[in-house]
Amino acid sequence: MIPVFLLAVLASQVGPPAPEAVVHEEGRAPMVGLAGPGEDACLGIGRIAGGEPEQTVHEGPGEDTRVKDDLPSDTIVWLCEAADEWQGIVFADAEFQELGDCRVSRPVAEPVAYEGPCGWGWVKASSIELLAG
Repeated sequence: MIPVFLLAVLASQVGPPAPEAVVHEEGRAPMVGLAGPGEDACLGIGRIAGGEPEQTVHEGPGEDTRVKDDLPSDTIVWLCEAADEWQGIVFADAEFQELGDCRVSRPVAEPVAYEGPCGWGWVKASSIELLAG
């Protein structure tokens, strides 16, 4: 049994974790099909805007998730899941150069994480200009 005074000493030395010990949210693909089986998997189309030449794309909705990519301003993207001030996007990349190649313009039976052939990630919602949806 540990004496009460020793427990008090130990408790006073335990504080919040050091910044490097903070666990970061793991990256995850945006969910598609959130509007139900009668709607397109991703309901909107937007453009990277916000006055910056590029927008950083993260693996998850948050600054402390790994950076996946940078998209140039004016890149057209699908708008899928929103989380607080973050927007989950799907975008054409590499060999899949058209938005139609991303396979999110048709319904899905139930919400799932995006697994299509295009790029995906999370950007600050304030960096998106809504074009359709």
